[in-house]
Amino acid sequence: MNNQKKLILCILITLSLLFNGCAKNEQSKENNLSLIKEALANENTIVVDARNDEEYNGWIIDKKIPQGHIKNAISFQPHLLDNLDEDKQNELLKESYIHKDKQILIYSNYGEKSKELIAKLNELGYNDTLNFALLDLEQDKDLKEQLEFTYMKNYHLYLYPKWIKELLDNKNPDTYNSKDYVIIDTNYEKFEDYKKGHIPTALYMDTCKIECPPLWNLVSPLEFEKLFEEIGITKDTLVILTSDEPMASGRVAAAFMYAGVLDVRILNGGNQAWKSSNYKLEQGENKWTSKGKFLATIPTHPEYNININQAKQLLTNPNGRLTAVVSWNEYIGKNNGGYSYFDEKGRIPSSVFGYGGSDAYHSQDFLDSDWTMRSYEEIKNIWADWDINPQNEISFFCSTGWRGGLAFFQAYAMGFENISVFDGGFYEWSRDPKNPINIGDPRIEFNKDKANSELKYLNKVGSH
Repeated sequence: MNNQKKLILCILITLSLLFNGCAKNEQSKENNLSLIKEALANENTIVVDARNDEEYNGWIIDKKIPQGHIKNAISFQPHLLDNLDEDKQNELLKESYIHKDKQILIYSNYGEKSKELIAKLNELGYNDTLNFALLDLEQDKDLKEQLEFTYMKNYHLYLYPKWIKELLDNKNPDTYNSKDYVIIDTNYEKFEDYKKGHIPTALYMDTCKIECPPLWNLVSPLEFEKLFEEIGITKDTLVILTSDEPMASGRVAAAFMYAGVLDVRILNGGNQAWKSSNYKLEQGENKWTSKGKFLATIPTHPEYNININQAKQLLTNPNGRLTAVVSWNEYIGKNNGGYSYFDEKGRIPSSVFGYGGSDAYHSQDFLDSDWTMRSYEEIKNIWADWDINPQNEISFFCSTGWRGGLAFFQAYAMGFENISVFDGGFYEWSRDPKNPINIGDPRIEFNKDKANSELKYLNKVGSH
């Protein structure tokens, strides 16, 4: 065989190998999508979204990927299992409804983060797992059309670190309309901590600027007006809030929305998220600059904040839900959450349990271990266990407004409409000895045959 014939033969063999390889790859992809289709059609399959919160919530990070998440998918990121022993890992997965006896389909944009989570689950004994890259939907238009994607209605209210970095770099991030903005680092008596390191340009505001003793209720409209003029906020200013414990941001966000600031947002994960992203911190103090009048009547939204008489009226409304955002031990009267300035224990009769955290100073029930907000779908589900639903008239309360404010902001972001904060909360309620207080687990006390049962407005018994 001459050299020319040898060369032609080599080329033909090479082309044959390439063709067969491509065909095998295509067949592999087709088989993979077939398995994905079968899994998605199986109602017993658990679907898990392994991506970051922002994409699950609705931010469009990659235009090739559908907005939001596959309906009913559980949000669970691989890093949440880091630094936990095996028992804690299994406990967290169980709490997130990811069970070993189910088939688990885990997806991410390109299949990498989902692959990482699958590897961690396999080590824990999860054997029936499937990996799915959302980008592969481009290969199957029918599947893409069949899949229902959903997202949090007001997802833009929870910002992520890269968004703020782009804002600071004048890159005009998505949903920003080039208006005046301010970043506020807020907390109670933490000014020295702020000076040691904060997001660049951030200004410090103590929460005592918007609430005052003796009841720690919101300040008067006149005081709000003076505050806004002093710190340079008008109704049109984009206000971005960050804090260590997100309750502080939630309290201020709810207060500013009540007053009339049109665009209030929170950095999801707060200062911890910024630090975890390895973005630089700024030291020292940034000074407020007055910009004149607020330009709106304060409060613009009085319906966002109710008083004790309105709270009592809500309790008589079959559609009303006066929702206690507290620890379980506070709700049943085992302790008062750790407050030092009052001793009363228990709950407002007929209030429903809205979750909170371990005590008055923590809100773990609303947070993942990285300090970002828990999946909004999970929050919606745990509230539904106590018959707290979007169609209800809901007022959130705690003792002095911090946890209630955070729950209000979360509900607003989720699209709940008829919502408010009962500002006085349990603290104001307990100041009057004429106001009754209940203790114990209301699920045990509940009796469907008693028309005057404490939980007569619940359609189903909650679980905890």
